[in-house]
Amino acid sequence: MGRSALIDSLRAKAAEDAEAAWAAVRLEADRQRAALAADLDRERARRAGLADAQARRLGEQRLAEARRQARALRAEAAVRLAAQLQGLARAELPALGRAGGEPLFAALAAELPDRAWDTVQVHPADATQARMRFPGAELVCDESVSGGLAVTAEGGRIRIANTLEARLDAAWPDLLPDMVSGLLAAAGEHGTAA
Repeated sequence: MGRSALIDSLRAKAAEDAEAAWAAVRLEADRQRAALAADLDRERARRAGLADAQARRLGEQRLAEARRQARALRAEAAVRLAAQLQGLARAELPALGRAGGEPLFAALAAELPDRAWDTVQVHPADATQARMRFPGAELVCDESVSGGLAVTAEGGRIRIANTLEARLDAAWPDLLPDMVSGLLAAAGEHGTAA
């Protein structure tokens, strides 16, 4: 083999080796690109999952907060409604006291235990009956008493309020739930309930 043939052979071998090396580099680069693309896809999927989970958490938190606020608003509305209802009920007591007249006063006075009462507090319209029923007691006329009476004995140690106001206050916790549920049911029938 001549020198030029040897050089040509070495050049061909070098070209083959170079081509093989470049092919290996291209193959490795392609493999790494594919691995990076797969890693990138996995990272995108992971981040999308995290974003979805975060969005769900935020949505759940906002929904829970909205529900809490709705409960608070309903509770505030119920308190205002209860106060309005009690105010309306109290406003009816004077008419109820006047309509009940002597029989109402007699019935409420009869509920008191027998004893010598020091003071008797009544509406001025019931003063005559109070004087006849409790002749030894100091009579206190009070416009704020709609009906019934309040009495004291033993220097104020014993106090009994059997007024319409006291009876309403005592019965109110039992009356209110039925009144509110009735109003809510009526509101629902008219399409005004939430």
